[in-house]
Amino acid sequence: MFNESRIDLYDYISGIFNSVSENIYKMKIPQELTESDTTDGFIVVYLGDIYDDSEFLKEAYGDVRVVVSAYIPLKSRGRLNKELYKAFESGINEALDNEISNGNSEHYTIQDDGILSMDDIEDNNANNSYSVYTKTFIVTVH
Repeated sequence: MFNESRIDLYDYISGIFNSVSENIYKMKIPQELTESDTTDGFIVVYLGDIYDDSEFLKEAYGDVRVVVSAYIPLKSRGRLNKELYKAFESGINEALDNEISNGNSEHYTIQDDGILSMDDIEDNNANNSYSVYTKTFIVTVH
């Protein structure tokens, strides 16, 4: 199979969403959140397994499912912060659409799964509640 570093892939995916939030974490939610995380929200990027789809005597490539979750702090009394939620949702979708329409990079191609998104409410260790918007898509590694 091709020689691809998961860290390089995390860096590429995180870079796509730099315009959405300055608080982007890789692999998992950090143990301690900053004040900006709890007031402005944050994004976590998760990667699945890279599946080798290489063709015999042809080009080597693989696919990986990427999950991007935006954690949006709730307003007072547990109400949804509609403006911040909408900003994260549209920001993630726009950043992804821009990357796809700009031709991706020389090493990666994104296939958007438009219907695979969801939202949820989650509490962390510090009892902060977040509305979570999750978007998934496939990245092909060349």
